[in-house]
Amino acid sequence: MDCISLNTVSSLSGLSKRTLWRRVADGLLRTQTLGAGERTLVALDDALALSRLRVEPDDRELILDADAGIAAAQCDFALLFLAQNLPEEAVRWLDAAAQQNCPEAMHWLGRCYIAGTGVPADEKAGMEWIARAASRGHATAPRMIQYLTKPSPPPATLPPSNRPSTQSTGKSSCAC
Repeated sequence: MDCISLNTVSSLSGLSKRTLWRRVADGLLRTQTLGAGERTLVALDDALALSRLRVEPDDRELILDADAGIAAAQCDFALLFLAQNLPEEAVRWLDAAAQQNCPEAMHWLGRCYIAGTGVPADEKAGMEWIARAASRGHATAPRMIQYLTKPSPPPATLPPSNRPSTQSTGKSSCAC
């Protein structure tokens, strides 16, 4: 039986650890204990039944690897959360992977900080994470830093003769 930690079950389900412990006590979740009361794990199938994520069968290994602390898997797991509009949870997994010096996680975490996705917007922190990713060899992070630090050009304006006409219909001729 494949098992994962209560923290990962909480992440998947959105339920608190306290609620999960009640379900364990009620016999609703199968568990396995490692060592003499050291660490309680929950059956992956039981956790997936509670999951708020749409998980494909091939994501099982990804979840097990992320739970085991493998940085690349944690980053990929975070991207599942981002793709399914659960950004706060994504940031938690990105941070865990970034703390293990995973350049891809650093890059995505920086993007989250800059955009305020899952965390309060913080351009300085975002730039620092992207710079760390660049220093670790991330392929696109240097270009992102360059893009984010170059001054913005002034907005383009059309000369009066080239502006779309709004005289006849009162509406712009733009189709969008």
